[in-house]
Amino acid sequence: DAWDPAVMTNDGHAILREIDVKHPAAKSMIELSRAQDEEVGDGTTSVIIQAGEMLYVAEPILERKIHPTVITQAYFKALKSAVAHAESMSFPVNLDDNDT
Repeated sequence: DAWDPAVMTNDGHAILREIDVKHPAAKSMIELSRAQDEEVGDGTTSVIIQAGEMLYVAEPILERKIHPTVITQAYFKALKSAVAHAESMSFPVNLDDNDT
């Protein structure tokens, strides 16, 4: 309705909650946002941007007739590599040490 007051927010999940979508990928994105909000309580916009970029990068690969399963396997391989790299950079933190 044109007379409804406008609401301003930077909460990605709040924005996505208000739109009605039919496309299956769009519905998945909204579900992704909801899951992020429930599990972490923050980062909904970031997770939507990341997922959108992954879909954007996959599109030309799909156009080359590469099966979606192959693309998904490549994403999982990249995830495994990223986690290994993050773990190689990590170091233990003493939560009881307030001096450092």
